Amino acid sequence: MIYELLEQKVRRPERIVLTGRSRPDNMRAYLDRAEPVLEKKARVLWKAMKDAITERDVEYIRQTGYVQQGLIDAWKVLVNEWAEAALVPAWNNAIESAGKNMFEALNRTSKAPEFNLIHSNILKWMAERGGILIQELTESQAKTINALLRHQVFQGITSNYQLASMLRSFIGLLSREAQAVANYQAELLTQGLAQEKIEKLVEKYSISLLKARAKRIARTELCSAYNFGQWESLRQMRESGLVDEIEKEWITAEDERTCPVCAGLDGEKVGHEQLFSSGHLHPPAHVQCRCSLGYSARRR
Repeated sequence: MIYELLEQKVRRPERIVLTGRSRPDNMRAYLDRAEPVLEKKARVLWKAMKDAITERDVEYIRQTGYVQQGLIDAWKVLVNEWAEAALVPAWNNAIESAGKNMFEALNRTSKAPEFNLIHSNILKWMAERGGILIQELTESQAKTINALLRHQVFQGITSNYQLASMLRSFIGLLSREAQAVANYQAELLTQGLAQEKIEKLVEKYSISLLKARAKRIARTELCSAYNFGQWESLRQMRESGLVDEIEKEWITAEDERTCPVCAGLDGEKVGHEQLFSSGHLHPPAHVQCRCSLGYSARRR
């Protein structure tokens, strides 16, 4: 009986490290390559949304003080087309890259099947995340503009051309960013500058904020997709009977830009299906988060 127990102990499957501090993943290198592409495509979307504002839309906004539903619907069409052409392929690429890397790590020790990129879990994740982002880029955009139309810079405007120029400077910006642009424009108006000069300065400021937001969106969406791809690959491995006892560890970028939230999570370990103390299943913990996860598991 003793010999049987000893034999079972000897034969117990080993624990393998798929990615971690001693075996870094490729996420940051992947982000460095992929982010600029998605950033550029986000700016293309916002240009299309600006161009979608017609003279009739501007007149309606000037008369009522609200963005009409027809313009919101036009934005939704543009954003949906953009998501299908740019965002979904970017998500797919990040998820596939992460999943394949994890299966390749497992294949170093044993033969494993390929990562399933069209699993229903992946399709569900993309549908849910896409719905949130599409709403943010359309309905939330309209709410931001509706709120800003009460700002002092809009008071007394009778020129549709001037109003259109001002509206377009807010497209793509979050509420606080659009408010900053409006405040900047109000300050310029007090300086007695020519209208053309004001428009150029406001546009320059708006573009700088748009570039920063495009970078945040690219980083957040790709980081989220890559980390989800890793998490999903482990789920598929367990589902296929390849591994069990999966453990994940939160790993920060470990530099001066690491935020207090992520610094507190660094090194925390939980089970595959468990949430970290921050309430997250996997990174990102916040916009523009650069954290990743280390994974280990018992090979079956």
